[in-house]
Amino acid sequence: MKSLSRDETRRIDRCAIETIGVPGAVLMENAGRLAADEIEKFLGGAAGRPVAIVAGAGNNGGDVFVIARHLAMRGAEVATLLVTSPESISGDAAINLNILRNLGCD
Repeated sequence: MKSLSRDETRRIDRCAIETIGVPGAVLMENAGRLAADEIEKFLGGAAGRPVAIVAGAGNNGGDVFVIARHLAMRGAEVATLLVTSPESISGDAAINLNILRNLGCD
């Protein structure tokens, strides 16, 4: 299995957004949901499982907010730890932080 470098991943994302027209928020949602699927498999189910997730600034933090939301919706007891000020979160990441908060999952 080949892993992509950070630059390769960014080029693919940029192509999806600029050439194909896929919104960044859609890419973030898909990445976070698929990561939550893998975490749930690793845990042998999410319901009732305690999970701590650490989110930084930037779009990777946004992926983490999506992961946290999906795991919480599947019954996990999620604690999301933000290692930056909430005010520094912007763009698609801020959208997903707000969704997480609106669901009471922060």
